[in-house]
Amino acid sequence: MSNWRKMKRPRRAAGQGLRLVAGQGTGESPRSGSLRAVGSRSVADGGRLARRELPARVERRELPATPETAAGSIHVLIVSLHGAGPPPWRRLELPSAMTLDRLHEVLQWTFGWSDFGPHSFVTLYGEFGGPVRPASRAAKRAAERRDESGVALAQAAGGEGDGIAYLYGYHDEWRVDILVEQILRATPGTAYPRCSGGQGEDIPGEGYEGVWEFNAEREELALDVYFHPEDLTEDLADLATVIIPAAERVSGPAAECVSGPAAEGVGGPLDRA
Repeated sequence: MSNWRKMKRPRRAAGQGLRLVAGQGTGESPRSGSLRAVGSRSVADGGRLARRELPARVERRELPATPETAAGSIHVLIVSLHGAGPPPWRRLELPSAMTLDRLHEVLQWTFGWSDFGPHSFVTLYGEFGGPVRPASRAAKRAAERRDESGVALAQAAGGEGDGIAYLYGYHDEWRVDILVEQILRATPGTAYPRCSGGQGEDIPGEGYEGVWEFNAEREELALDVYFHPEDLTEDLADLATVIIPAAERVSGPAAECVSGPAAEGVGGPLDRA
């Protein structure tokens, strides 16, 4: 039995937040896992991510302004647990204007974590994170990061095929690879974030020393790969908001893209020189 099942967060009381209906799950493999480690590997030293490797090939660029289209669009993300074999993945639909601190909350729920350790987002525009206690082990490292609360998802990953790495834990025990699969107009009357697909029943939760220990337990238990996206959508209900009211109509189909076609086989910020 996984830690997630032992330590899964309690769901909110009825009436708090929106109750949503998610899309159906799919076993189809997404275009995910393209964020590769700097150098030859990302899981080292007993399965812990060697953070010193991450910034080596990330050329920091100037953070762009939030595009005007972000107010009415959504990012469809494929998020997968780096180093897990096979990696559990989820297809998430989130407001393009969502800030990284809110994305952090979504990822914590998605992978069953409880925000016990520090975190950061590694992007082409530098590293972003949240506040930490001044006397904590993460204080010195946090001084090197910029505030995540003022950065929108559309700024950090503004195009289809763009990628971000999310690191969690005092020693970066966990890494989530985030790939922008599509950027679409929001559907009128639909609340976001929500989950529309995924695979892999088990997620880590707290208690493991890293992905290597998580992998060992998964191999022993031979867990089911099926996943119910509506359960995660329900868990994310308190974070959900309707971007376009149901009474409004947008020109063209709701699924019309607001950016160019997705690039095939692209990598993320850790792949680019």
